[in-house]
Amino acid sequence: MNPVAVLYSWFQKNRDLFVAGDAELEFWDSCHGSARVRLETPVYLAELCAWDHEKCLDIQVIEIQSEESTFPHTGSCDTTQEFEEHLDEFLTWYKREMRVNA
Repeated sequence: MNPVAVLYSWFQKNRDLFVAGDAELEFWDSCHGSARVRLETPVYLAELCAWDHEKCLDIQVIEIQSEESTFPHTGSCDTTQEFEEHLDEFLTWYKREMRVNA
């Protein structure tokens, strides 16, 4: 599994959804086995970070007004499927929150 490539593919696949939700987007690749997706909406700031070395995915969501931070997932993923499931869970949350805050 190549977590950076999986994160990049997921980002590209869902880019239009994020743009439609009025999110500011950034994909950053260190070119050294790590990458980050950063999404900022009027309500939330989210960062999804992947590392190839440990097959790791960290997801952090900050509610801007309260500055409350949550970590829906941190740590290693044993399989590509598990990694993608965590990304899909984040995407489901994002879609729900965009409807609630529309």
